[in-house]
Amino acid sequence: MEKETIPATEESLQLEVDDHRMNTPSPARLSAFHPVLVDGIEGTAAVGAMGGYSTRLVFQLETPHPDFGADFGTKHFRFLEPGLVEWGHDGKQFTLLKIIN
Repeated sequence: MEKETIPATEESLQLEVDDHRMNTPSPARLSAFHPVLVDGIEGTAAVGAMGGYSTRLVFQLETPHPDFGADFGTKHFRFLEPGLVEWGHDGKQFTLLKIIN
């Protein structure tokens, strides 16, 4: 059965419960990551500080991606349009779809 998806945005992937290094006290745990497809590979992803000082995009994939493996995180990202992310300093891109059903 094919999964129902929507193009991901920074807002749609934000953690409901996040932690920033300046928070006192810190939440007991972060909220769950969102189910996604990264260039067609299933996994989970989230946007947030995740205990650091700045916003980052992090995902964990069921099978490794050819460019960044199974676990990936970067502070250097921007959504060019819903579902299309540019990352790093070399203009590399990937598609990011949020699974909704």
